[in-house]
Amino acid sequence: MKSFFLFSLFLLGGCFLASSNVIAEDELLIAVVMANSQQRYQDIQAAFTDGSQAFCGENCRIYVQAPNADIMSLRNSVRKAVALDADLIITYGPAASLAAKAESPSIPTLFADVYDPVGLGLVSGKTHTGRNMTGIRGDAPVQTLFKYFVETTKAQKLAVLYDLNSPEGNLQKKVLEDSGRRKGVLIVPLVVENQKDHISPLEGLPDDAEGLFLASSEHEGNYLDRVLKFASDRQLPVISQRASAAEAGAFMVLETSAVEQGKKLAEMAGEILTGKKTDDLRMYVPRDVAFVVNMKVAKEYGIQVTFQTLSVASRVVQ
Repeated sequence: MKSFFLFSLFLLGGCFLASSNVIAEDELLIAVVMANSQQRYQDIQAAFTDGSQAFCGENCRIYVQAPNADIMSLRNSVRKAVALDADLIITYGPAASLAAKAESPSIPTLFADVYDPVGLGLVSGKTHTGRNMTGIRGDAPVQTLFKYFVETTKAQKLAVLYDLNSPEGNLQKKVLEDSGRRKGVLIVPLVVENQKDHISPLEGLPDDAEGLFLASSEHEGNYLDRVLKFASDRQLPVISQRASAAEAGAFMVLETSAVEQGKKLAEMAGEILTGKKTDDLRMYVPRDVAFVVNMKVAKEYGIQVTFQTLSVASRVVQ
């Protein structure tokens, strides 16, 4: 039956299989769903594939779907995984993970690279597991990044560019508003209503804004260079949780490791496929967190970065 379903889906296109186009009856099938095949997700998947050799070898196949980030496309991909009678579903990012939750598949599901899975309702705040679902928290505390930024710049007004339709972006905005109230920093929201246009909202940027936080979404990476160019023209420091954003020109970034997530995901998948239940595996919180400071930007903008801040930096971009 697996062979029949897989062959049919292969003919329809929009997906690919590692190693083989058919699944034998005695092989395990791992179905992966990621939105838009982002490089970040590909990096996690590469580490997962390497780690899965320890338990997988020639006895299982990995079927990857990378549809558009809209909820219906992602839910359809989850349905395909169910139709294939997959032994395990893996989702990357909040959009795919929320789509899996909406489908409530009977198949065990592991997620990775998700901002605040508790806040998104994927797992319980008490048990750190969900309904047949658990996984890896893919973010570091945005409060920490905010703290480093404010202590360094003494900023009193921070703009937040966030996608109205991004669950993680809305959560980050709320966290920053709460942190801003405690520290006496005004948070100015710049709302992205059209996911294909992250630039027009910047026209509402106050002249006295002292920084810009680029909130996470499934689409913000497509506009990173243009947002950074806009900010650079105004000598406005940008902070973000997007991996490698500091190398692209952001001032401060707090990011988690794709490799750590992929390796841990493979470990959790191995436990699930050898008999453990998702309820037995609490959500994993990343330990490999990098605080990156772009000193080139600091010098260009006349920002004095203290020795104390640099001492906690994992990486410095010169």
